[in-house]
Amino acid sequence: MAPVTSKRRKALPPLTERLVEVQKQIERLSDNSEELCKGLQHVIDLDVAWPYEKADLLHWAKVLDILDIVLGKEDSPEALLIVSLKFTRMLLENCSNRHVYNSYEHLKKKLENDSCEVVMAVLRVLSVLATPRSTRQVVCEQPFINKLSALSSIFSGSANGPLSLSACCKDASEEMMANGTSVRVQFYRTHTAEAEGAAAAGEGAATVLLYKVHEMPGTDKEVYDNVIRNHSVPTDSEFMLRSKVRLARTFADKRQRLQWVRVQVMATTVLAQCQAANTAVASGQVPVNEAQLTELIGLLHPSTEGSPVREEDAPPLDLQTLALKALTALLSERSRQTAALLSSTAATHHGILSALMRRAKGLVNDCSSPNLADRLKFGEALLAFTWMFASSSTGSNALNTAGIMQFILPILQDCDARRGRFTTLAVKTLEVLMNYSPEMQQTFRDMDGLNILVVRAHAEVFALQPIETTSAMDTDGKAAPDLPHDVSEDVHKMVDGKALDDGMVQDVSNDIIFRPFITKREKADEEFERCKLLG
Repeated sequence: MAPVTSKRRKALPPLTERLVEVQKQIERLSDNSEELCKGLQHVIDLDVAWPYEKADLLHWAKVLDILDIVLGKEDSPEALLIVSLKFTRMLLENCSNRHVYNSYEHLKKKLENDSCEVVMAVLRVLSVLATPRSTRQVVCEQPFINKLSALSSIFSGSANGPLSLSACCKDASEEMMANGTSVRVQFYRTHTAEAEGAAAAGEGAATVLLYKVHEMPGTDKEVYDNVIRNHSVPTDSEFMLRSKVRLARTFADKRQRLQWVRVQVMATTVLAQCQAANTAVASGQVPVNEAQLTELIGLLHPSTEGSPVREEDAPPLDLQTLALKALTALLSERSRQTAALLSSTAATHHGILSALMRRAKGLVNDCSSPNLADRLKFGEALLAFTWMFASSSTGSNALNTAGIMQFILPILQDCDARRGRFTTLAVKTLEVLMNYSPEMQQTFRDMDGLNILVVRAHAEVFALQPIETTSAMDTDGKAAPDLPHDVSEDVHKMVDGKALDDGMVQDVSNDIIFRPFITKREKADEEFERCKLLG
């Protein structure tokens, strides 16, 4: 018997041969930065959806050491940094024992990187780390909170007040360009925090006002250093100033401006995750406020500020998906759910909740347009958003009025294998909705939801049967029982008039045989799926 003070440790389950080979390749390429970048990118592109059982992060200790070295180098190429962070995020999302990860100091340093792509990749890693309790405590520490707070408010630092995020997604006008390329930062200067040679600068509140920052001569680093030196900026305010100067220097480039909008939205998401779980946040140390709800809703429904926007001026779909995830993170604190519910259903916003339902339905069901994965991510984010309302009768009634049942039930009738994970989330959402609202249950019955579920359940069970058992005789030589007439008709209606694709096979007897669309290996528990949506 083992001593009381020691813990019994189960042996780690072995990795699949494919993952062992991936590990060996990464270790073999660790000395060549260019080849390592290509190898990591190849694995990321190959495994967009993790096709294996949830692994243990301890298996990847050597790989994490290699990635830690990459993040610690000052001269690591930008492409290698980004792909290393993406691979790290993929491991964290699909492995347990995340407390093994220990590169927080490098992540904190990379938040100061001049590349907004690198900053965005770091924020995505932090979003995953802010989910489990074992690593959330580190992300909720004050050094991270200070940097995240600065990044979540970089568009609020122009000379004439905060900039609208939805307006920044459009082509910049002269007035917007003047505001976006200016910087206004307030701080409190003390004698201990003053820079050398700045004795003339008195102690007290101070404001830095800069105009036409994008036209200032010199490199970005030279501009930072001159501003900090000339205005005696305290150390604890340097990152805020650097963040706003970085934005102002790239504001004229619409692509870079949109990326910084993504950075602010993602930083808001991580802050909200920390606020929902950290007891120290209750005192107001994390600046996530109600005004951010309006900004995020404006990204999802930009036409609320006037006439409908042009297609080229609308926020990109991936940015709207990030906005939905940020709203979901904000609503994890129940005190904000009422405000968000009123905002999303108010007449001034033209009922954007129902508008989101209609838009998501069109995006998910459109098989002819490209980028199906991005459109499914938007639908998944919307389902996660509705979970925040489904736990109350008021929220469930609002969702019922917005037409969520008309959005979910057609998903259950779609047997496209590419929508397997999305269908799983739809079923889980349906289960939550049916628990709280009698009106939702009545709508489900009125739309013949039970028969739709029976048809889909039969298709899934029938797909698991061997091909030989799909004839008129079952394995015991007895005649297979017939389905009810309306159910069997609906099974054929789901594929009537459509060409057979990879999700279906047709045998010699012309019976439709469905392959399994949701396999046991691809399933995860509800909490894990929900945490991935927030990441």
